[in-house]
Amino acid sequence: MSPSHTLSIVSDFVCPWCFIGKARLDAALEHMAAEERPQVRYLPFKLNPTMPEEGMARVDYRKQKFGSLEHSNELDAQVRQAAEDSGIAIHHDKMERTPNTIKAHMVMAMASSLKSGEGDASLALANLLFKAYFVDGKDIGEENVLVDLAEEAGLPRDVAVAALNDQELRSATNNLADGLAGQGVSGVPTLLLDQHFLISGAVPTDDLVRIIPEAIGIVEKAAG
Repeated sequence: MSPSHTLSIVSDFVCPWCFIGKARLDAALEHMAAEERPQVRYLPFKLNPTMPEEGMARVDYRKQKFGSLEHSNELDAQVRQAAEDSGIAIHHDKMERTPNTIKAHMVMAMASSLKSGEGDASLALANLLFKAYFVDGKDIGEENVLVDLAEEAGLPRDVAVAALNDQELRSATNNLADGLAGQGVSGVPTLLLDQHFLISGAVPTDDLVRIIPEAIGIVEKAAG
């Protein structure tokens, strides 16, 4: 049965194409019967591995990365259109800082190991992290923001605080992100089915509707 399969999403919460890709994947999974959908989990990627711990002003980051604000604004406009086409909104005008996302990934790792009253807390948290950054313009590198989002997702506040102060969890999260990059994940979002590379990029929903069941069938046939 497909629920025994795991669809891993390697992503970063400051990657707009990860937000768009998530919306498209969510729509694709809705086309599958509940009992046939793979389990979904999020794995960390460091889009900006040299980002200072405190993050930096988005204007400075975009100029540094893309050479000019004019070019940055052109790219932002393309992203907003793709997001709108996928049924979501991105508000670049609200985004003042580009954060370091290691703490967001740490809280996500903790959420993945727990269940909320509504089910898997990590799935709710992923929605909230993307929305907080891209829709509300919140700094998801700030601990108080992350604790609030974790609580909203169903995690006790003390659990979220403990995750943010867990140095072993920080090391494990960094090592996982570095390991995935070392295995060839160079762009996000990247989808893995049962740890096998499936596809990279914000793939259109119609393509995912076809690709995911086909891939599950191939995996099950190979397993005999």
